Amino acid sequence: MFHIPLTSLRAQFGDIDIYLFDQLLKGRIQKGMQLLDAGCGAGRNIAYLMRAGVQVYGADISAEAIKITRELASELAPTLPARNFVVADLDALPFENEKFDVVLCSAVLHFARSEEHFKAEVRELWRVLKPGGMLFARFSTTIGLEGKLQQLEGRFYRMSHGPVWFLADEEMIMALEREIGMARLEPLKTVLVEQERTMTTWVVRKVV
Repeated sequence: MFHIPLTSLRAQFGDIDIYLFDQLLKGRIQKGMQLLDAGCGAGRNIAYLMRAGVQVYGADISAEAIKITRELASELAPTLPARNFVVADLDALPFENEKFDVVLCSAVLHFARSEEHFKAEVRELWRVLKPGGMLFARFSTTIGLEGKLQQLEGRFYRMSHGPVWFLADEEMIMALEREIGMARLEPLKTVLVEQERTMTTWVVRKVV
């Protein structure tokens, strides 16, 4: 019997978010789909997708991150145009309405500059998503840590590891779902990290 070495997993899938990997296993991301990684950083969540034939796009506020991602794409998927990867704030994406089958936004939304900025980012991610498409977002929230974090002004909190983050709560997320017209693909899933922060996975579909 031939065994695939466990060490090949990292070579194949890289540093992809395990919760995004779950969406791959569920068949929600397919070859040929147009997918935007909003806040793509250096491309850790899209390296495998590039090799798998997904039509990947990326946006990030960091010019250096986009430079690295373009270099990654040129190596892994040379047919992907460099123009697919753009420097942009997530509240002003340079893409047409309803362009993408899937929009990813992993570990980004808690860096919002205000509640208005957070909501504008979510609405912009929704604007570029096709009807029937999936938004996958993972971000820090107050869920599971209510009353245990150092709250500053509004929805800003001093995190135990130092930075100040904008943290939505479940009520705010649900209000956005109702306002925008989102349909849950899965229940909210929140992971508690050492009583220091929580990371919530939000997977919703754009109703046709």
